[in-house]
Amino acid sequence: MDHTWSLIIVVFVFAAVQSLFGVGLLVFGTPTLLLLGCPFETTIAALLPASITISVMQLVAGRSYLKQAGSDILVYSVPGIIVGLAFVLSFHLVDIKLLIGIMLVGTAFMRFHETTRQVLAQWLTKHKKLFLVIMGLVHGLSNMGGGLLTVLVSATHHEREAIRANIAYGYLIFAATQLFVLALLNPGAMSLKCVICAGVALLTYLTVGQLLFHRSPKAVYQELISWCVLAYGMVLIFQQFS
Repeated sequence: MDHTWSLIIVVFVFAAVQSLFGVGLLVFGTPTLLLLGCPFETTIAALLPASITISVMQLVAGRSYLKQAGSDILVYSVPGIIVGLAFVLSFHLVDIKLLIGIMLVGTAFMRFHETTRQVLAQWLTKHKKLFLVIMGLVHGLSNMGGGLLTVLVSATHHEREAIRANIAYGYLIFAATQLFVLALLNPGAMSLKCVICAGVALLTYLTVGQLLFHRSPKAVYQELISWCVLAYGMVLIFQQFS
């Protein structure tokens, strides 16, 4: 079955979301395409180049906000991504989405209150390395680490430009690692559709995405992040009962 138009439409919609928040294509796009009947390998082969394209553009635009971005994600998250994705591609898709969805919904509700948001930020700062390890493994197994990355970055940064740039930095590492593992273990999944989806993502970012980002008020950006995390969680929970 040819899923070309499904891929293009999903990439367009969630490339706009990723242009605003730094994540969206993998977290929203993966469950959407799986529900539409796309194989897991086809799904990530189309979404990864598109996600990488937007992340590169966001890094170029926000490079001055990356002074605090270090090698922690490379050291603590990448091994988990490699192990998790290799396991999924070699054996079967691990279904941990319900647990992640519940966790994200709970985190989102905590973020709606300033006091609990500060407590969450302090906890993440204190246990950052452990969180990065868990995040990498979750992303490798389920493609859903973007929600956790959003929680981490938005808890430790406040300017929307810094939030988006640092999320893009982590997401680029995530997607590049996944694409490398996919090309190594399942090169047949790569096709012209990957290039087309990357082109759609780029056009979306340069037009709709940039317009959304510059029109969103800075004062409500943290609240929008919280709603975004809540939406991620609800999508994952809904998928389990659909």
